[in-house]
Amino acid sequence: MSTNSNSSGAIPPSTRWLVLIIASIGFLFDTYELLMTPLVGVPAIAELLALPPNNPLVTDWTGRMLWISALCGGVFGLMGGWLIDQFGRKRIMVLSILLYSFSPCAAAFATSLPVFVFFRSLTFVGVCVEFIAAITWLAELFDDRKQREFALGFTQAFASLGGILVTAVNSWIVVHANELPSLPVPDFLNVHASWRYTLMTGFFPAIPIALLLPFVPESRAWVERKAAGTMSRPSLKGLFAPELRRTTLVTAGLSACAYAAAFGALQLTPLRVIPGVPELSEQRAGLKPLQDEAKTLNVEMISTNAHAQDAFEKMPGLRALGAKRAKNRIAFRAAMKTGDKARADALNAEFKELTAEMEQLCASDPDAKTAVLNREKLLKQLGDNREKQEPLDLAVKARANSAQLWQEIGGLAGRIALALLVVLAVARGTLLRIFLVPGLIAVPLTYFGLYASGGQALNWGIAACGLLIVAQFSYFGEFLPKVFPLHLRGTGGSFATNVGGRMIGTSAAFLTTNIVAPMVPGNSTFDKVAFAAGIVGTSVFLIALLLSFLLPTPPSGDGEAPR
Repeated sequence: MSTNSNSSGAIPPSTRWLVLIIASIGFLFDTYELLMTPLVGVPAIAELLALPPNNPLVTDWTGRMLWISALCGGVFGLMGGWLIDQFGRKRIMVLSILLYSFSPCAAAFATSLPVFVFFRSLTFVGVCVEFIAAITWLAELFDDRKQREFALGFTQAFASLGGILVTAVNSWIVVHANELPSLPVPDFLNVHASWRYTLMTGFFPAIPIALLLPFVPESRAWVERKAAGTMSRPSLKGLFAPELRRTTLVTAGLSACAYAAAFGALQLTPLRVIPGVPELSEQRAGLKPLQDEAKTLNVEMISTNAHAQDAFEKMPGLRALGAKRAKNRIAFRAAMKTGDKARADALNAEFKELTAEMEQLCASDPDAKTAVLNREKLLKQLGDNREKQEPLDLAVKARANSAQLWQEIGGLAGRIALALLVVLAVARGTLLRIFLVPGLIAVPLTYFGLYASGGQALNWGIAACGLLIVAQFSYFGEFLPKVFPLHLRGTGGSFATNVGGRMIGTSAAFLTTNIVAPMVPGNSTFDKVAFAAGIVGTSVFLIALLLSFLLPTPPSGDGEAPR
């Protein structure tokens, strides 16, 4: 089939279905690829730094990686918007999907932290570019308004399934990682690390996309304008021309508010808010002294680990031997948990042999042996501490997972609701305010009121917030291609989403946790974050409501800028 649509612009029914399938896969894996980060980030960074997952350096680098990847996504996503306008929607969409499909696989084989962060940032760039390319492509493929609104609205609903799917896949991998084939990584690393297998599943979207994309067309409007030589060159400066300045600033501001509500409140809820609910008071009391002990051990671990790493560098073969001893200890602990005495005895005998091997290896440098043994001693103490925390922590994680599920269900409902309202041709400003006005009630009610009571009522509040926040993302996915002229649709949509949303809006997570939370009342950090999330979430909903009255009316033609 030709890659261009026919002269009338009508797309055959079979091709329409292929377009919808490709777009749905793209949006689903947009979310899938991004939400890998909170699942794999901590275990990956911990392994690559050779530190326990709760070590302060691991926490610090997790935050840095999120900031670096968001910054890269914003900067290169904006560049990708220009490429979309210059070289075509479909072509750049293909390249961006391939980028976010192969970069997780590359990250899965990282043996150092810089390499891991680099490839996770590339994934973020691919997602940022793909989203704008996809919505622009869809908006220009369908001449019929109802078909266009259906395509944009309902395919974006698949984005909410991405979070559910990646969570399920990762959960299965965590349980079965040791049964999967060993990975070709150095022996001192875990050849069955679950985070590596999870990252490798990021390759999935490349397969159907590569098979299907040759059979769908490029945007007819873009192809015809480009061939005729009548399309203006895209430029960032063009977004701030007098006739487009308001459109650019308002859409970027609204996108920033939507992302700020998500990252400054909703995304913080499972891990930073839920542990403080009343039903977990017993677990919090039990965890407090254990967490304090772990903090003390982890501070000591930083300097001890540095000495051990120096010893590994100086003494050939010591790193690999240390890795064997670490794997032995992990297996021994697991055998003791399951009551497998025969396995435990065999591992204990093996450990004695490894100790004798280390004595021989370090005979010329006793300090190297001491550094390694001190590290192992601290790791054992931290392991014992984690075992004591585990039953209490499992209850906290179960409650957080429940909140996450309600959040995802609410988000899916929001995308579906938005799609239905779009098909019904609700006015643009009214459509956005349908979600903003209730948000001024749901957000403060959830974080100021329902948080204090917890239970099922809080779940419903989280679902409502998810619905009202996530629906806005689908709104912009449907709205942005309409308000920028043809030669600036990629650039304009990318500026609003990537600069306004991903670069500015996502900084609300830092605002909530590091600036607002320390200044508000609360008996615990969780109380403070909940209160701060309510303040930030309510504030950005109010700002968005005010900005919604400045929304421009989309023009009727392909190339006419809004006046």
